[in-house]
Formats: sequence, structure tokens, C-alpha cells
Amino acid sequence: MTMNYSNWEKYYQKTPLEKIPWQKTQASFFTEVIESGKINPCSTLDLGCGTGAKSIYLAKKGFKVTGVDISKTAIEHAKANAEKAKVKVEFIVADVTDLSFLDDKKFDFVLDWANLHGIPKNKRKKYVDGIIRHTKKGSKLLLRCFSKRGIEKEFTHRPMGTIYLFSKKDIEELFEKHFRILETHKSKPFVRKEKEPPAKWLDEYLMEK
Repeated sequence: MTMNYSNWEKYYQKTPLEKIPWQKTQASFFTEVIESGKINPCSTLDLGCGTGAKSIYLAKKGFKVTGVDISKTAIEHAKANAEKAKVKVEFIVADVTDLSFLDDKKFDFVLDWANLHGIPKNKRKKYVDGIIRHTKKGSKLLLRCFSKRGIEKEFTHRPMGTIYLFSKKDIEELFEKHFRILETHKSKPFVRKEKEPPAKWLDEYLMEK
């Protein structure tokens, strides 16, 4: 999620769980990567975890997961969802662009599933530096973001804040010094029929440090 606490908090407070898209979708590339064993159970950091759907999915598969989100209400939902699913996940309310609360902890796998595209430019380097600091050689990064494919604009405004669009070159420039791209994938945004998505495509990247 983005660092705009008030917008996200209002969204989670007023939106029923069944109407939150990422509450009930896993997305095909995410599940394919996990089910195929490209990433095996390990210590995992889920950045912008929201209501915890993917954190819980991973915990069920044997991953040791720490989920982080800026919204207190989202984390409350995530904890309740984990309890209902009978899995253990550490959920933390925090700004994902400042991971200092993790001290020197390092993870084998970082999941950013539709989080980066909410990070403003002036916070982006700090965000990426945090991911670099809390991973080690061989760690995997699975990233999903709104794509510039077929679109000229750099960003679009949404009720929760600005959504930034990225090309593959943008991702390479952000991560190339520390991560190499292993696989790429594209998918269609999932939104309610009455709403327009921020972009035509979502790009997904599996990377290794």
C-alpha cells in the first residue's frame, strides 16, 4: 500500500471485506510461482499485505511470513483472517518505506504484490533500499505493478492516492544493481465492472538477488 495513511485507512474502514478485490484473489502468476516450487517455504516479507490473503496463503504452504501494511484496520482484518484460517502470521502496522523496525533481519523471499505502484518518487529509493537491506544473496523478490504497456502517462489519480505506472526498463533501473529478473508475466487488472482500472495491464516480475 501507499504511505497515504488516511486514504487507505478510510478505504478499509468503509469497504466490506467481500468488496475488497485483493481480499479474495490470489492471481495466477503468484500461485504458479509458489505451486511450481520456484520459491519454496522460507522466511517471507509481504509488503503492503492488506487484509492478509497472500500472507495466509503462504503460511498454509509452510512459509514463515511477516506481513506489513500502513492501515491499522487492514492489519486487524488480516489478524482475524489468519486466526480463522488457523495459521500463524506476524502482522505489523508500519510504513513500508521505513523498515528500520526489522533491525538486521533478512528474508529469503519478499512479496510486493501491487505495492510499488503506490510509492511516490521521493520515497521510492528508500523503499528499494529497505528491500535490499533485508534480503541476502539468493533471496527472491516477486513484484507486481501497473504497467506502461500501451500507455504514455506516468501516473493516474485514484481515490486512495496516485498510482504510478512502470515499464520493464523502470524496474530494471530500480533493482538492476542488486536483483536480476528471472521471469516476467502480464495480466489484466481485476476490477468491478463499473470501474476503470488505472492501466490496461499489470506486469509481474520474479527476481533473484
